[in-house]
Amino acid sequence: MAFTAEKEALVIDSWNVMKNDAADLGMRFFLRIFEITPSASGLFGFLRDSSVPLNKNPKLKRHAMTVFSMTCDSAVQLRRLGRVIVRETTVKHLGATHVKAGITSEHFEVMRYALLETIREAVPYMWSPQMRNAWAESYDQLVAAIKKEMKPVSKYELGYEARYTKEEEALVVESWDIIKQDAGSLGLKFFLRIFEIAPSSSGLFSFLRDSDVTLVRNPKLKRHAMTVFSMTCDSAVQLQRTGKVIVRDTNLRKLGATHSKAGVSHEHFEVMRYALLETIKEAVPHMWSDKMRDAWAKAYDKLVAAIREEMKPIPRALQQTGFTEAEEDFVVGSWNVMKDQAATLGLNFFLRLFEIAPSAGSLFPFLRDSNIPLEKNPKLKRHAMTVFSMTCDSAVQLHTLGKVDIRATTLTKLGQVHSMAGITQEHFEVMRYALLDTIKNAVPHMWCPEMQNAWKKAYDKLTEAIQGEMRAPADSQIVKYRLSSPNFTAEKEALVLDSWKVMQTDSSNLGLKFFLRIFDIAPSAVGLFSFLRNTDVPLHKSPKLKRHAMTVFAMTCDSAAQLRRAGKVVVKETTIHKLGNSHFKAGVTTEHFELMRYALLETIKEAVPYMWSPQMKSAWAEAYDHLSASIKESMRAYPSL
Repeated sequence: MAFTAEKEALVIDSWNVMKNDAADLGMRFFLRIFEITPSASGLFGFLRDSSVPLNKNPKLKRHAMTVFSMTCDSAVQLRRLGRVIVRETTVKHLGATHVKAGITSEHFEVMRYALLETIREAVPYMWSPQMRNAWAESYDQLVAAIKKEMKPVSKYELGYEARYTKEEEALVVESWDIIKQDAGSLGLKFFLRIFEIAPSSSGLFSFLRDSDVTLVRNPKLKRHAMTVFSMTCDSAVQLQRTGKVIVRDTNLRKLGATHSKAGVSHEHFEVMRYALLETIKEAVPHMWSDKMRDAWAKAYDKLVAAIREEMKPIPRALQQTGFTEAEEDFVVGSWNVMKDQAATLGLNFFLRLFEIAPSAGSLFPFLRDSNIPLEKNPKLKRHAMTVFSMTCDSAVQLHTLGKVDIRATTLTKLGQVHSMAGITQEHFEVMRYALLDTIKNAVPHMWCPEMQNAWKKAYDKLTEAIQGEMRAPADSQIVKYRLSSPNFTAEKEALVLDSWKVMQTDSSNLGLKFFLRIFDIAPSAVGLFSFLRNTDVPLHKSPKLKRHAMTVFAMTCDSAAQLRRAGKVVVKETTIHKLGNSHFKAGVTTEHFELMRYALLETIKEAVPYMWSPQMKSAWAEAYDHLSASIKESMRAYPSL
């Protein structure tokens, strides 16, 4: 679609007003992105371990102003040049950068919304539907150009330029000649900065894991740091002359194997890159320039790319578990970081479990009649630490032993205990989700798809072994309770109505997100839907699921919105009796209702983050509980219940 002169004029006029305030507007733009999707801050290495508030972070201010100005400049030039142009970089480079950062279509959409809202607030007296469309179209063209360059690349590919020039070499050599006399001190500063940015990365080094010696005085760290720093700099110095990456006292294959076993990830390499450049900058401030920075960065990227190419799974025959040595390395590396916090993480694990499936608390006799809050219950703390440690220990030994092995008990006993408690497949799936989420939050800088798959596989092996000993599993039972007539206050009704008005125009998309979240937590729930059982269509593209999800989401929300006015649960286009019949036939259990509750609240929270509050959460939760209780009451009409 052509970008017309009228659209161009709207963009130029508003940008001329805004450009003098680009720094402040850029910051507002990014703060709005993080307000909508807080997790997006994790895409930026300089924000991950920073304790500086976002609105005061100098690195974010610089980055935000750059991105905002670049985006607006691109829009201004779009019609005159007839194509997308970005200053001080290239679209190809932006594509590679966004691929490496893990940017998705959803991120681009959030940015689009945040950009338009920021511009609207900046020039409210000029804003109109025509101006909105002009800015939206120019942004969409920029994004389309970036996406076109977001080509799938090798996991270890950095997309750097092939040639290293003599000018770049001269900048590196001159600064290294000054630095190398102090390599011991600078190497230590380099590593201390890494640990300052990403403290958990110290867990990658076996000689630091159980050491009581402070990092700054640790002799092993000093030797290792000097070696790594010197090797990195020497490699850079030789790059142009040799035309390839050369490392002293070792080889790239060994470095690849070492880094792979240690669980070094893309994020670790990025932190090291930043720490290296900052260390050199402080060492030779009188020589430092953008060109020198680019020369060192380019050399480092080439070294890292070469190491990554050698980070292949170590060939070794699989044990009977099918759990590889590479998978074991991911599990061992993260468990070594976590085990000193097993008590806290174990409790987090169980609290997450009860957040998703509250009725799971009744599986534990010591919780049934207790008035002590879960997070303060000493029996739960002990049990949680035991279960978490046992699960992780089992995972750590899986490849080495070639079988599932658990300390302090036997699989037969675990099978009996789980059978008597009435543990179901849904419980195991919720526990898996809670476990992975707990580990992800405990070691965010080590987390990657490979580590997630390793922990998931280890957990599945353990549960498979336990289920093999569950000789007489109890059937999942519907919790039999009856709610009194709804006492849904006007304040709660207002919270539900206000948020539903915002969401209902997007109920199709939100309904699908709601169901995909359910399946993410409990994949086996897909089997409850006959139209999904034998289809090869991906869930997110299934037209039948989209229709069903929209219907269920809209029905649930409509029921909540009418609860106080009607004084009872009302559902559109069907009856509670029919819902009870269909849920009974599908085999829906209490655990499924709880999963739906959690997924519904999370979906609404993401849909209206700026409106979300504990009071709104309680209002929606109460409305959902009334609906699910009515359906369950109808399900009890069947003899088998």
